[in-house]
Amino acid sequence: MGRKTAHSDFLRKVRDTIEKYGLLEKGDGVLVGLSGGQDSVALCHVLLQLAPSLSLRIEAAHFNHGIRGAEGDRDQAFVEELCRNWGIHLETGRGDVPALAAKRGRGIEEAAREARYAFLKGVLVSRGLRGLALAHTLSDAVETFLMRLIKGASPYGLRGILPKRGEVIRPLVEVTREEVQIYCEAQGLPYVEDSSNCDVSHFRNWVRWRLLPLLKERNPKVEEALARFMEILKEENQVLEEEALSILKNMPLEEDGMPKASLGHLPPGLRRRVLLDFIHGMGGDAYWGHLKGLERLVEGQGAKEIHLPGGLKAIREGEHIRFTRSNADVRRCEAEEVLVFCPGLYAIGDYLFSFVELGASGGVVARTPWSLLLDQDKVEFPLIIRYKRPGDKMFIQKVGHRKLQDIFVDAKVPGRERQRRPVLAECKGRVIWIPGLRWDARIVANGGTRRFLLVTVKGVI
Repeated sequence: MGRKTAHSDFLRKVRDTIEKYGLLEKGDGVLVGLSGGQDSVALCHVLLQLAPSLSLRIEAAHFNHGIRGAEGDRDQAFVEELCRNWGIHLETGRGDVPALAAKRGRGIEEAAREARYAFLKGVLVSRGLRGLALAHTLSDAVETFLMRLIKGASPYGLRGILPKRGEVIRPLVEVTREEVQIYCEAQGLPYVEDSSNCDVSHFRNWVRWRLLPLLKERNPKVEEALARFMEILKEENQVLEEEALSILKNMPLEEDGMPKASLGHLPPGLRRRVLLDFIHGMGGDAYWGHLKGLERLVEGQGAKEIHLPGGLKAIREGEHIRFTRSNADVRRCEAEEVLVFCPGLYAIGDYLFSFVELGASGGVVARTPWSLLLDQDKVEFPLIIRYKRPGDKMFIQKVGHRKLQDIFVDAKVPGRERQRRPVLAECKGRVIWIPGLRWDARIVANGGTRRFLLVTVKGVI
């Protein structure tokens, strides 16, 4: 394949993906998550090629995880030079992911993904861009499918990587890694290699370097074959989803449950989907083992209650299956939090947080209940914007530690608003500010402050 043909075919496939899934509109601002690897470099380059015809504004962001030492610094330097050469605005961020993982009790990979997304979404908001473009390819989608299949996921979990989810878009999701490589070679694009990508002790790398080559011995086009299967699965899943929602709509539901009789006559596959949709509607989740347990609950066999992810519990009471949780906001609090690694704008729920470094002078700042001037040397990053959790306390000067629940009650904040009002906390869990109400005076700037950090909050609705 000639260089010109490889270039035009790749552009056409990516543009077709963008149009088919409505990933971008003319005039959009796009932030590319640019690691410096082959896939992300190809993504950035192809979007720059498409930018004139689509009137796109392309910017990039790079997050240094602090995991690979000198190699990570090399990647950042490469990305900085690449963006200078291509005339692209670049935002960089850095975090100590191993320390974050230890503090939060997470695995390194999970903590790295969490930190990276938090940084990228913060840049997306602060730069006023519409789409966060990530370089997941068809090969990544196939690997994810195989990983989930091997782990025993349900058909609902085998949908693959979605081309679009919220502000996240994946323009390369219909091209293989081999096609990306051909494009990079044809265009003479530079990129850096992550040495950890060759470590087959990581599950994804084992699938990539051990399992897929074996499958390709039987079918060199196995990625495309599995992609077609995933497409069929997605389309049939949509039909099943619509049927389940129709059943739920016509079922005599109660606020916290449903009658067993309405479930008992359904085919097992449809019954599982109805239960799953109801649980999702309550902010919970369920995996294969939970769904099998729920089926036994419906049939009147086995245990009388099942504990589900997110603090939800299913209980068989007479002729009903009821769902309860000890605290209605547990799932929301776990799911909705934003990590703050650096200054910028960060959105959560109905609120927009702004973090601005003021240097050593501090400047003239108007004090309001919705702004807080911090001593940056007295807080530990990353900070976390999240919702109130059971047992949360905050230190109040001359009073000591008080429960957030009591602070809200004293301030006569309505119960519903208490669940929607975010708080600012440190990574280890210490709450330092309830915007509009109270703050921990120990971290507020004073006469001895050398580095000032201004945090302001306003509603976005």
